[in-house]
Amino acid sequence: MQHALVSVVIPAYNRPHTLKIAMDSILEQTYPNIEIVICDDSSNNEVQQMLEAAYLPFYPQVKYYKNEKNLFLENWHKCFDLASGEYINYLMDDDVFHKEKISKMLRFFHEFENITLVTSYRQTINESGGFLAPIAATVKLYEETRVMDGKMLGNIALTRCLNVIGEPTTVLFKKADLTEPFGVYRGKQYSLINDMAAWLLLLSKGKAVYIPEALSYFRLHANQNNNTLGFKAFSEWLDITIASREDGFLETKELFETALLAYRKRVQGYPQFAADIQRIDSILNTS
Repeated sequence: MQHALVSVVIPAYNRPHTLKIAMDSILEQTYPNIEIVICDDSSNNEVQQMLEAAYLPFYPQVKYYKNEKNLFLENWHKCFDLASGEYINYLMDDDVFHKEKISKMLRFFHEFENITLVTSYRQTINESGGFLAPIAATVKLYEETRVMDGKMLGNIALTRCLNVIGEPTTVLFKKADLTEPFGVYRGKQYSLINDMAAWLLLLSKGKAVYIPEALSYFRLHANQNNNTLGFKAFSEWLDITIASREDGFLETKELFETALLAYRKRVQGYPQFAADIQRIDSILNTS
């Protein structure tokens, strides 16, 4: 049996310790045909030194690139462009794969037609790898595996104003299906919710699979973007909510209003979002 090549791509940044854990979780995968593409955006050489000592001389499937300058979002695009696989799975350098993640997810692309995104429950972990209770976005959506219309899964996220689909680590997709750079949706590059932008692009084209098993582990810690950037992470949700309707999401007035009100509730009382609230009220008053 021929096994399609899967590219696990890692936009690395200054986390050699957790990157080593992430790397080992790829090398322990039961699926046999995986390449690892690491684009290193670090401000020092610690990641490079760790990889040269522990991986690069021993694992030819690991491809490593050190950026001459900090690329930030462009680093995500670089990872994607350098990947040779038919399938792509991003892996954040502080997250971890379950050893059967790739094999269990890839099966759905072979057994069903028009699958454009496979995701799963993701287990939250702390800095030392201990299990944590779910946060709002990671609560299990279903108790059984579901194959559903992509727009249905997108609507669940949009109407809750929560990325219930998963972080970049969570999702497996076909490289050919992501027809814009990662995080670009309807012509706009999203930075703080670049994963949601990519997921909506994929979900607009086909079916999604949700697996209730914890096939990845999402590490929560003080230095990750959602914490260091704070409430700014919500600043892009309104734009993507409105733009999504052009792809057939939030197709009814009721769904659209639910999504707008969910966003409004999240930012109510914060002066920096006053303009967004006025914008929502204007849309609701004229719809």
